[in-house]
Amino acid sequence: MTLQQKLLAKKSKKGFTLVELVVVIAILAILAAIAIPMVVNIIQSATNSSGASNASTLSQQCKNVYAGVKSGTINNEESKNSDGTAITWAAAKAATATAKQTAANAVTVAQVMVYSGLNFDISADYYFCTTAATGVAVGDIAYSDTGSAPTTPSGAAYSQLATTTTLGGASGLYKS
Repeated sequence: MTLQQKLLAKKSKKGFTLVELVVVIAILAILAAIAIPMVVNIIQSATNSSGASNASTLSQQCKNVYAGVKSGTINNEESKNSDGTAITWAAAKAATATAKQTAANAVTVAQVMVYSGLNFDISADYYFCTTAATGVAVGDIAYSDTGSAPTTPSGAAYSQLATTTTLGGASGLYKS
């Protein structure tokens, strides 16, 4: 075999050297070390944003339902849940103001969610304000992913929200 044939035989071998493979693996490890924390942060940020949005929506729906039942615009005769089923937890349209107030106080968060068509889990991370402060009113619902009640704004106090929490009454959202 001539020298030219030997050189051609060497050049025709295909594959990667061990050094090339190690360099590629090192580059991939560096990229993964940078990308994984960024992806985790993006997922956490999306979860927090979704939770805060759900809390705001639920808070507004609770206020709307409470006011609607109290005024009689949401009533047992004409109103329906989002799925079309009749509601049974409001007072009659012509009921007395006292009966409407009593019905409004007894409405639960679960009933508001069914009425409004809200479908998310509030078993943890959702709290309602029990002591007002700047920017937050009694009954406002907040999301906290820390495993405990929110600590802001200063002076506000929160209690754990449950599907059985009522809108009014001594332990309800609006303390009526």
